[in-house]
Amino acid sequence: MKFFIRQAAGNIVRHKYKSILHVLIGVLTVLILDIYAGNLDSTQSQLVHLPESMEVSARISSLNGSMRECLAIREDRMMGVRESEYVKDPAFSVRLKFGFGEFKVETPKDTVTYLNHYGRGMNMLKGISGVEGEGVTFLEGVDGSVLETPQKVCLMEESLLKEQGLQIGDDVMLTMYYYRCALEGSEVFIEPLITDTYKIVGSMQTGAYQGNWMPPEIIWPLDCIREAYHRQGLEFFADSGSFVVKDPFQLNKLKAQMYDEVKFLSVISRAEFSYDGNALTIMDEAFIRSAQTLSKNLALLKGMLPFLVAIIIFIGYLCSYLSLQGRREEYAVMRSLGTGRGRSFFLLFGETAMVAALSCLLGSGMGAVFLGLEAGVLALSGALFFLSFMAGTAAALLVLHKLSVMEVLTKKD
Repeated sequence: MKFFIRQAAGNIVRHKYKSILHVLIGVLTVLILDIYAGNLDSTQSQLVHLPESMEVSARISSLNGSMRECLAIREDRMMGVRESEYVKDPAFSVRLKFGFGEFKVETPKDTVTYLNHYGRGMNMLKGISGVEGEGVTFLEGVDGSVLETPQKVCLMEESLLKEQGLQIGDDVMLTMYYYRCALEGSEVFIEPLITDTYKIVGSMQTGAYQGNWMPPEIIWPLDCIREAYHRQGLEFFADSGSFVVKDPFQLNKLKAQMYDEVKFLSVISRAEFSYDGNALTIMDEAFIRSAQTLSKNLALLKGMLPFLVAIIIFIGYLCSYLSLQGRREEYAVMRSLGTGRGRSFFLLFGETAMVAALSCLLGSGMGAVFLGLEAGVLALSGALFFLSFMAGTAAALLVLHKLSVMEVLTKKD
């Protein structure tokens, strides 16, 4: 092995100008492959991380799409969304009116006197714009996940907390009424729901509230309110709903589940007005368009790979063939001195392999410095060049082995 290495290194030095030319051709080829591999890796990475950079969301609305809040979303539809394996961050709410203490509303005056505050049952603060972040303060050991439980707790608006002389951690008795929307038509009724005691586990600020309805002065866990409906024998309806698609690459499965199993409908703009929250709009156009573009680019780049391999094999064959044509006498002498076909093949093959390896190192180094490519990308382009180039070299050596040694030596004489 040492003899082969010394002999190959000696031949490289002896034919230094040809070797330098081969190195330059190799470095240029490796750089081109670096650019190709970099584009391939970048396109694959963009496609894989597309769901993170381009979130796909969905919103429940009335059938004609005119209403996205103050709806009547059936409980089975809401639970179908919340329990779906294709959904993340399902946000639902239900609007309520409430007053402090126990009372009954029998006259319009009672409504003004007692029932003069607005609240929401919610399963996450994200479901209501402007009521989250630094403006929310929780009791020690409590966080936003409390809204995902059925506990009898609430968050109260800071100004209302001060007005009532209450503090975080206090218990408060509330009487709540719910909105009942006529699924057909435009009538809305307000009906008694429950009187119960709730623990105040946090405060909030609603100055940045951006909803269409009154800003909530109290927020309860959605499932707490849902259980209150059930205890009173009432049918539960959420008034708004939205979610994020967990894996946008499974959009077809999500749509099949939402439209076929959960029984949502597509928006029909000409439909009559109704409070029924039975339509679902999935905002996936931008994602689909971007995914299709990236997929086409990726397919195009992958389709170029066989052609690149063929071109590099040809370059390896051409460089080696032209170089060996000037060394036929050297090859004939080597064979006439007793060097076998296999030994001479591996000697010349190893010589070219050393030149190709040097080209890989130089080309990859330049790719790392000037193109900022990662090691994996450089390794891919380097391996692609080395294997393809050496395949061409092997083909050129096989052609050389077909030469008649005696004929070459006779012509030399």
